[in-house]
Amino acid sequence: MKRLFLLLTVFFTAVMYGLAAVSYTQLTDLPTIYINTENSQSITSKDIYIYATMVYVDGGSVVQYDSLQIRGRGNSTWTSMPKKSYRIKFNAKEKLLGKGYANAKSWTLLANCTDKSMIRNALTRNLGEFISMKNTPAAKFVDLYLNGTYQGTYQISDQVEVRQHRVDISEQDEALTASSNITGGYLLEVDGFADINEKYFYTGTKDIYVRIHYPDEDYIQPNQISYISNYVSAFEKALFSTKFDDALNGYRSYVDSTSLVNWYIATEMTANVDGFWSTYFYKNQDDYHLYFGPLWDYDIAYNNCSRTGDVTNALMMDKGYGLNLTGTWVTQMWKDKWFANRVNTRWKEIVDAGLNNYLTSKTDSLASVVAKSEVENYKKWSISYRYYNELILHSSYKDYIDDLHNFISNHITYLTKQFASRSTTTGGTATQAFTPLTNYYYRIYNKGASIALIDVTNSGTTTGSTICIYASTLDHQTQQWSFVKSGNYYQMINRASGLALSDPSTTTQSNTAVQLVLAVPNSADSRQLWSFVPQGTGGYYNIKNASTGKLVNNSGHITTNGNSIISYPSNYTDATSEARLWIPEADDEITIPSGIESANDIDYALTYNKELQFIHFISPSLSDLTFKATVVNSNGTKIGEFKASDEFSTADLQHGMYIVTWNIAGHSRSSKFMK
Repeated sequence: MKRLFLLLTVFFTAVMYGLAAVSYTQLTDLPTIYINTENSQSITSKDIYIYATMVYVDGGSVVQYDSLQIRGRGNSTWTSMPKKSYRIKFNAKEKLLGKGYANAKSWTLLANCTDKSMIRNALTRNLGEFISMKNTPAAKFVDLYLNGTYQGTYQISDQVEVRQHRVDISEQDEALTASSNITGGYLLEVDGFADINEKYFYTGTKDIYVRIHYPDEDYIQPNQISYISNYVSAFEKALFSTKFDDALNGYRSYVDSTSLVNWYIATEMTANVDGFWSTYFYKNQDDYHLYFGPLWDYDIAYNNCSRTGDVTNALMMDKGYGLNLTGTWVTQMWKDKWFANRVNTRWKEIVDAGLNNYLTSKTDSLASVVAKSEVENYKKWSISYRYYNELILHSSYKDYIDDLHNFISNHITYLTKQFASRSTTTGGTATQAFTPLTNYYYRIYNKGASIALIDVTNSGTTTGSTICIYASTLDHQTQQWSFVKSGNYYQMINRASGLALSDPSTTTQSNTAVQLVLAVPNSADSRQLWSFVPQGTGGYYNIKNASTGKLVNNSGHITTNGNSIISYPSNYTDATSEARLWIPEADDEITIPSGIESANDIDYALTYNKELQFIHFISPSLSDLTFKATVVNSNGTKIGEFKASDEFSTADLQHGMYIVTWNIAGHSRSSKFMK
């Protein structure tokens, strides 16, 4: 329970707890919190809570929390550092940070002892927002008194847990029933501090310890542990299989590629040496992907660990801890050309969006927030003493902030070169024939415009809308295209509109440039059919129209947003003109609901029993089920066939999307299901 208190009431509360009368005032321009444990007992354990009260002073507001618990938190932080971090737990949920933040019982008080700037964790919160990482813990700075003794500058942050405004995924039934959905949510951590007292499992291929944070150990049941351990092990098995780099049969079908790439980039950008030692990831209900994140524990990141030395010009793939843990997974992923290219492309998007200026500005802003508080903090804790493994020591706070500035700028330059050198799109490998994945949307990048790609002018979604070049923007579905095969060609269907890319040229315009447009899909219209012609090395293609023979071209090589994309006559510069060289890159998976899509007729239906792993037809009369059905994968490869009156086992199928086709009464039918 909390309530606004007059200072006189707070005085009497202090007397009731046997404490000396205290004036609860605000120390600096930050909020000041006063925590008093029952009987002023010391906090000696990171496992056992003790009771306490808390007073939160901010401006003219004094808020009393008259019943909570507190204990220590952290691993090295708790055992090795004099300035301790804590975890507090209220009796009831509290919106401690206000509107837009979690309503929760558990919160953390981070000491940031080894981080002399005290802002690395908060800066990572900003980075997470900039690169669209979900669930990055909040950060609010305060001055802390414990049992009347000043402790320094602290950071209130979220506890990493499943909850709205934290890891916002489905919560499972605490008491499972026969109908409980145990496909999610799960909050997991690859944890270098393996603890057999926690709920955990080891992966099946690389024997990696994975801690289960949610469901809570007090409620999780053996079938839930079995489900998630088998799922993560299946992901790992696919990652180290001979087809690991296959989009459907490899690891990519198990992961959310956006969160994976963003998480990895954040790990390298921050030079988080513990990024592979402690890695959070999660799975939601009825979602067949593992999501990476949230970002957590960055006090020794940003070049702040003497054990690794200066990592300004280093990758965590080479210098970080946990290379036998999550690092094992990422090392294998780097062997996949898709991963290398996606990291490089996404990195360029982030840098071009102003990463350097953003992080530099946020560093200055956060330093300004704690400017008065850090002065008080370093009266208690030496600013130039190595409490843990700080890489560099200074005698002034400004010097630590200057170090952050220099690292950010120089490390961005280094990573830009490193990611480009590892990307196959930078040259060296002969461009292969293009066979698009029919269950993915693609973004199609222009070589000359770097991160700009094929878009629809003014986000138009109607017939006749014109096509343009535009900088890659993650939430623009007008930049995403699916491919529908038609003979030796493909229709390119825009995700936002469902309309097809078309060259409206006529025969009289065969030698002139014509603006490309959207049209109602019609596979019989050859002006909507396109082929991808490999050019040189690096994964570049000309996109050639079946009717006109002209190529998709960025008009005038102009790279500003909204510049027209036209059909242009093919000539001797096709392989060298950057305006007509394109890189198609798989982006979002085309989501298909799990289970069989509706395929009902009057007398029969097709169903998928996921628990028993088989598909079968049902009908009031078995005499209606005399036809045969064929099962193919998303590439059209036949997997098997079965009589409609029989069951077809899906137990041995790889994870992915499949199509069932059959003919009845002269009509062709089909339905999809996700394994």
